[in-house]
Amino acid sequence: MYADVSVIVDGALEEDERFHDYMLLDAFVSVIEEDQKDHGYPVEVYILEHDHEEPNGDEECACAQYLQDHRPSYTFATV
Repeated sequence: MYADVSVIVDGALEEDERFHDYMLLDAFVSVIEEDQKDHGYPVEVYILEHDHEEPNGDEECACAQYLQDHRPSYTFATV
């Protein structure tokens, strides 16, 4: 069980992280939200949750193919 997190800042991929601990993921999102307040650019956070063990070697998972909702998990924008 793990999650891949992609952070898009003003339309460009800024960070791509993998988390095995959801408390660390929540803390990461909180830091992203605080950083957005400082720079003011729109930020989208996409989270792809995997309900299987991490693939070994050259294996790829197909979780992204089964997404029903392609909207960001979080959106931060200056009002």
